[in-house]
Amino acid sequence: MAGSGRAARLVMVATLSVLPALNVRAQEPGSGEQAEGMQALSLEVGSGHMEYLPEPAARIFVVDPRIVQVRPASGTSMVLYGVAAGRTTVMASDAAGRTIARFTVDVLPSRYGASQAEAEIARQMPGSQVRVQADLRNLVLTGSVESPEDASRAEEIAKGFVAGNQGVTDRIAIRSATQVTLVVRIAEMDRNVVRQLGIDWQAVGNMGKFGSFPALTLNMNASTAACVATRNPFCLGSNVNGVVDALAQDNLVRLLAEPNLTVMSGQSASFQVGGQYPIPLAQQAGAISVAFKSYGVSLTFLPTVFSNGRINLHVVPEVSQLSNQNSVSVTTSGSTSVIPALTVRRAETTVELGSGETFAIAGLLEDSLTDSTRAIPGAGDIPVLGTLFRSGNFNRQETELVILVTPYLVRPVADRARMTAPTDMAGVPGELDRLLLLRQAMPTQPARPVAVPGSAGFFVE
Repeated sequence: MAGSGRAARLVMVATLSVLPALNVRAQEPGSGEQAEGMQALSLEVGSGHMEYLPEPAARIFVVDPRIVQVRPASGTSMVLYGVAAGRTTVMASDAAGRTIARFTVDVLPSRYGASQAEAEIARQMPGSQVRVQADLRNLVLTGSVESPEDASRAEEIAKGFVAGNQGVTDRIAIRSATQVTLVVRIAEMDRNVVRQLGIDWQAVGNMGKFGSFPALTLNMNASTAACVATRNPFCLGSNVNGVVDALAQDNLVRLLAEPNLTVMSGQSASFQVGGQYPIPLAQQAGAISVAFKSYGVSLTFLPTVFSNGRINLHVVPEVSQLSNQNSVSVTTSGSTSVIPALTVRRAETTVELGSGETFAIAGLLEDSLTDSTRAIPGAGDIPVLGTLFRSGNFNRQETELVILVTPYLVRPVADRARMTAPTDMAGVPGELDRLLLLRQAMPTQPARPVAVPGSAGFFVE
């Protein structure tokens, strides 16, 4: 019996000698609790713990030896050493293979690094209220500072005390509220090309009434004016717009909306300019109620300022206008109402950028073509000669919408004199200015240019 017991102890010691160390998560060292046969142990990285077994152990198994290392102290005790943060399981069995003990071991990052990081932050940043705690994977920064710059500085200090695969989690609150001004520029380029060529026979029927031609009211030269005065139906002069329907138009229209909104970090803001149109709704007993739907230019955004000064921005711009296309006619109580449709251009996105940086979040190009022909029935279908009895109309419309977004970190202006209104630069003109220069308003002093910092990440007052 003595020989067999000695052999069992030799097997146990040999088994323990090849087992690597265990990982555990931190509670108070040695705080083992029985929970359905499983005891919970906790360690810090770099610390050890002596654990006693109820019976002599022949074998000890470690699920993840990269977390905890085990060294035998005696037949009924072992030493656990925390290697890396994490959780693993340790089991001990006797010579017959019966499990005599099971442990769930948690290893937390060393609190020594957290305490050292907290002390260094307090030394370099007097007045800060930053606390540093360690969890399984990271050093967690809590508390509050005055500005995002202070939070970034505290995070950089804490990174110098991380161990192994640890990271730093920033949960620092900013005591001074950070405000964001969003400048959104919505530009629409509308190019409308109209081409008309042919003979307008309605004008020929009204040859004796040149003065009633809308076309002849424009650019009427001397010879045409003489024809109008004499009312000679065969005198066309050098302006034949009334008979030959030749029209070429190439218009370029630029519509620009530039809403500016200021809001605190983490709060949403919205802006809308336009109108509302009524929609009749049928109710019981023939009653009619009216609901209103908005249209125009609208903007909704939600900024979040990070500790490093970067701005996370969720923005939703929208441009809508009434359209007769796809309109709906509704008849209620004997009356007919026409409900117009809406053409909507909308974008929704989330981006991250610095103060003063600009990006384009939407570009929409719409191209529509219309080609129509007017002709005298029958005569317009004659080969070759039919062109004399036809008038063609070609219309091409191109629309492009571009939305540019620029956020700024801003502070309130303390000096009221630095703020100006549009009326501050205008004065009342004199009688001489009104009569000779046709001025209804005149500037009192030239506007001063305002220089905006060039690099991104600045604050604007």
